[in-house]
This record gives sequence, C-alpha cells and structure tokens, in this order.
Amino acid sequence: MTRCSAPATFLGLALAIAGAALPAAAREVSGAAGYLPRIALHPGAQLVVELSGPAGIVAEFRENADGRQVPLPFTVSTEDEGALFLRAAILLGGAAEWVSPLVPVPAGSEAVDLGLLTLDPFVPMGFATRLRCGETVIEAGFFDEEARMRVGGRVYSLPLAISASGARFTDGRTPETTLWTKGNGAFVTIEGVDLPECEAVAMPSPLPFTARGNEPGWVLNVSAEGMVLGRQDGSEIRAPLPAADVGAEGTVLAAPAMTVTVAPSICHDSMTGMPYPQSVTVRLPDGLLTGCGGDPADLLQGRWRVQEIGGAAVPADAEVTLEVSGAHVAGKAGCNRYGATLHLGGEGITIAPGPMTMMACDEGLMALEQDFIAALQRVSGFGFDPKSGALLLSGAEGSALAAVPAP
Repeated sequence: MTRCSAPATFLGLALAIAGAALPAAAREVSGAAGYLPRIALHPGAQLVVELSGPAGIVAEFRENADGRQVPLPFTVSTEDEGALFLRAAILLGGAAEWVSPLVPVPAGSEAVDLGLLTLDPFVPMGFATRLRCGETVIEAGFFDEEARMRVGGRVYSLPLAISASGARFTDGRTPETTLWTKGNGAFVTIEGVDLPECEAVAMPSPLPFTARGNEPGWVLNVSAEGMVLGRQDGSEIRAPLPAADVGAEGTVLAAPAMTVTVAPSICHDSMTGMPYPQSVTVRLPDGLLTGCGGDPADLLQGRWRVQEIGGAAVPADAEVTLEVSGAHVAGKAGCNRYGATLHLGGEGITIAPGPMTMMACDEGLMALEQDFIAALQRVSGFGFDPKSGALLLSGAEGSALAAVPAP
C-alpha cells in the first residue's frame, strides 16, 4: 500500500500542475450573416465579424465571399468569458456595404449560437471605410478620382495616381501622404511615415444619425424610417429617407421637403465649442441651416502618443500614450500602465484615472508620470490643431495634453 500511494500522489500532483498550465479553453460564438433584399453579393466581398469588450476588439473573423451568396456562416473564438458585443459587416473594396447592429453576447464559457443576423444597407455619413493600421484608426471616403482620409483631427484630400495594382491616392508632396488600397486592405503613409499594413474594420452603422445647430436652434434625426427636422419655433418637417448620393461635397440626401448634406469635416458647435465629426447643412425652401453631426467620441478613438504635458514637451525616450476604445482609456504613463474612464457630456469631457501597475522607475519618469495623471484629471475639453491635426486636451487653466495619432 505504501509503495503504491507515493507514485499515485506524485502522479496526481503532476496532473494538477499540467492542468493548471493549460490555457483556458476558447468559447465559440457562431451564426450567419445575411440581408433581406434579393441583391447578389459581389465575388470580391468580405465578411468581417468583430467581438468587442470594454477595452476594444477581443477577436475577429474574416472570410472572402469568393462567389458565395448570403447567408454567410461564421465562428469567432475567444478566451474572454465576459459580456461582449458582436458586429458583422460585409465590405467591398474596404468600404462597408451591409452592417449589423451591435448584438449582445452573454458572459460565460459556453458556446453561443446567435442564429441569422440580418444586416442593413450601410448609408455613408461622410466616410464609408474605417482602417486599423496597427493601433492607428483611419477613416476614408472615395468619390470620383479622389480619396479623403481623416487621421486624428486632420483630413487629407488625395487625388488618384497611376498605379500598377490597386488604387493609389497621394497628395504628391514631400514628405508624401498616400493611401494605397488593395482589395479590402490598404497601405498608408502619413507625411513620409509608413504605418503598419491596414485592415478594413466593420464600420458601425451611422443610422440613426443626429445633427443640430443654433441661431435658430434645430435638430435633425435621420433613420431608416426617414428624416425628421425639428425647429426652434416648434414646427416639424418630415421626409422619407432618400437614396444617398456621395460626391465631392459629402453625402447628399435629397428629398422634396429638404436636402441634407453631410460633409466629412470637423465641425465645432457654435455655443459650446464641442467638436463633431461631420459638418451638416439642411437646405429648405425658405433658407439654409448649418450645424454639426455625429458622435464627438468617434474623434477620440484609437491610439495617441502624448507629445506635451501642460505645455512642456515629453522627452523623446519616454512613452506616454492614450489608447481610447469607446469609454475606456488605457496606455503607458511613462513608467506604469494605467486605465481610465472617459465621459463625454454636452459641454465637455472628463477622464477619471483608474488602476495602475506598481513598477518603480527613475525619478524623472516617476515625476513625468505624476504630471501626466494630474493632467488627465484636469481635462474638461478637447479640440484639434487645425494644421497638424494633433489632439488638444485642455482644462480650466489652459493646455493639459497634446497628442498625435500613433501606430
């Protein structure tokens, strides 16, 4: 008995250690993506399915249609057992054609079958393509023989250039800015700096879309059901949603009662100064209304490298970053990594620092880190440098942080 029990004990211990070393089993989220209209899917279309949590995308699925028609099946695997959201989109040439709403995925370790997801036509409101180039998020739109590309707070207009393959757009300057699309991917150079190879991601549906303006006050709501304009005097104008026409001025929605133009240029609210991702005009029989549209939070998404703290330059060898995904902020504070929560209200922005790692660094980095965290707590507003497109975070006492998009 004694001779047998010892090996059994060691065997049990070894199995326990081996089991502890095994990675957590991935859970699978499956379903199929389709749409109701009898429209043939282009052979070059690509299905993209993204699973996202509070900190951003945790897993994705990509597959080319290769001549198949909807519904297209998918399976996404993830080790994240928290509550997630799934979005599916069908892209063509990197541009969204069909997109699903966000679908909740419950927490747990069991496999989830979401069944058939019904996708809706994508109506571009300024941009139809969103690219992820490493950690840099870029938006792009195409019309005639030009591409418009927004990086941070700056929009580049890039004419079509001669290319042996794909579609290449460039400003022709030195240093050069280019957007070279190939299928559903792209290569991007920003003022001479090459970004990592880019992948098109699932653009969220811009509908419902809201725009508003002042003097006189008005609010426009655009949804699949139609367009509704409410005016300060209490009057209301309704119109069915027309087909979108994308041209040099932006997206034009022309109905008999009103014509709405959504341009992909940053707009500042004339009363609060809050920046919005789109400039909007509403042409009526009795005049023209101007205002801003979209969600200001969209302008903050992606990874930013902090260049200044309180007006003082960050040393070149120090890493201070802002990584924004939804309302979640994370990054490197110079020495430690940190987390924070972002809140965007009608008149400003607040960033509440949360947990940090507890590494010790040299005195200079630790002092820089303290200055950065203090600056985050002072933030109450944001804007963009009109020349460089740098993100400018400000507080009651002036400049808090200045940052640029980072790969």
